[in-house]
Amino acid sequence: MMYEFKVSEMAEEFGVHRNTIRNWINAGTLPATEGPGRKYLMKFDDYQELCEKFGRKPHIRPNSHVDLETVKSLEEKNSELPVIELGRFSQKIYDDPSWGDSCLTCGTCASACPISGVDGLDPRKIVRMAFLSMEEDLIKSDWPWKCTMCGKCENVCPANIEIVQLIRKIRSRRKRELIPGPIQRGVTTCLERGNNLGIPKEDFIALLEGLGQELAEDGCPGFATPIDAHGARILTQVNSKEPFAEPDDMKWWWRIFHAAGESWTISSENWEGVNWGLFSGEDSSMKTVVGRIVDNMRRLNCEVLLLPESGHAYYATRYGLNRWYPDALKEFKVATLFDLLLGYIQGGRIRLDQTRHPQKTVYQDPCNYGRKSLRTFGQGYFEEARRIISSCCSNMVEMEPNREANYCCGAGGGAWAMPFSAERIYYGRMKARQINESEAELVITACHGCRDQLQKSLVQEYDLEVQVKYIWELVADSIILPKVA
Repeated sequence: MMYEFKVSEMAEEFGVHRNTIRNWINAGTLPATEGPGRKYLMKFDDYQELCEKFGRKPHIRPNSHVDLETVKSLEEKNSELPVIELGRFSQKIYDDPSWGDSCLTCGTCASACPISGVDGLDPRKIVRMAFLSMEEDLIKSDWPWKCTMCGKCENVCPANIEIVQLIRKIRSRRKRELIPGPIQRGVTTCLERGNNLGIPKEDFIALLEGLGQELAEDGCPGFATPIDAHGARILTQVNSKEPFAEPDDMKWWWRIFHAAGESWTISSENWEGVNWGLFSGEDSSMKTVVGRIVDNMRRLNCEVLLLPESGHAYYATRYGLNRWYPDALKEFKVATLFDLLLGYIQGGRIRLDQTRHPQKTVYQDPCNYGRKSLRTFGQGYFEEARRIISSCCSNMVEMEPNREANYCCGAGGGAWAMPFSAERIYYGRMKARQINESEAELVITACHGCRDQLQKSLVQEYDLEVQVKYIWELVADSIILPKVA
């Protein structure tokens, strides 16, 4: 008996992108053939196995050409089959052996990965080792920590192997005290004190108030930092590196909010926007940090959560809301920095001077906002950033490749905080080459990690004659503030 379906229908049913279904079909993972009217046909038994794999019940549509009585009898028959214990090795990292068969060892992932060959490993070898029960070797290896989990390997994989999730699972198996760099210390401190660096509440509030006074004297008369403002429209989180080391950087967003006449606030507690549980492989930590943001939204009765602007923090928060707090999404809206800035620009809430940035400008596509979000959420942010930049700059060019195919800068996955600086700089050679070939003088990005890697590392290591700015910094520098009477 055959089951008839459309790609869009099955993608919606299994909660994946349409391209994922097409990749499964092309790779043979989904044994389907083309049918009439842009539909596909597969054996109903194969469809049932796919549903069981994903923990879903078969969805029978009136036009699926499936007899419900036959399905019922098949289900009863399958339920009577005895369980056979084969005594096979129980995988710790992956328990789906079909993925081992699906990997063709074609090397496409390895050719796309900027650190292939480092420590003698590459994504293809990692996949094979995982399915050959070489888990202890993987857990001891530092290669999964040098990997930035940028997702370029998955983007080119013809068999749709989830390599990034494999890397994260390997990371999760390492003893917490052996995690390299300050990642685990940051996670622990955040859980205990509300932010990764343990900044006391009274110091944080004093800093915010002082910065607000400075901004009021610097072109924003009447400005005062809105701390714990109940009923504000927008709640914004903070990357703890800013109050700790770069406090003036917070003023860029504040200047934009002031110019737009926005109602916004910062929480005095649990204000951390960074979520290093994504890097350490700890879902429980990720969930806690996202849950605190939800608590702040409810406590302060805000309408819109501005998702943290650091690429990984945005991704971790959005992922956590979808996975663990779906009901909260019915209580308030979430917005990316792109949504908010475009809304201000297109709605005329801010005016920008395009002549302030005449130099040749290029955009660095962050992995988490781009291909990883496209794969995970079905929505990647590519054109939005370019529209914002074009509103501020008159001479924008592109790197090659760009958008979904762009290379990671080398700082993702926590690499910026890891002790593997030589590997991180080596990884960044691809980005340095892209920037040089673009002949740009100004590089714009929407991620803290990208900006730090470019500005504080690659510019010096590869003699790049460029200036680097956050996209919200670019907007703040381009704003035409109303004249004071």
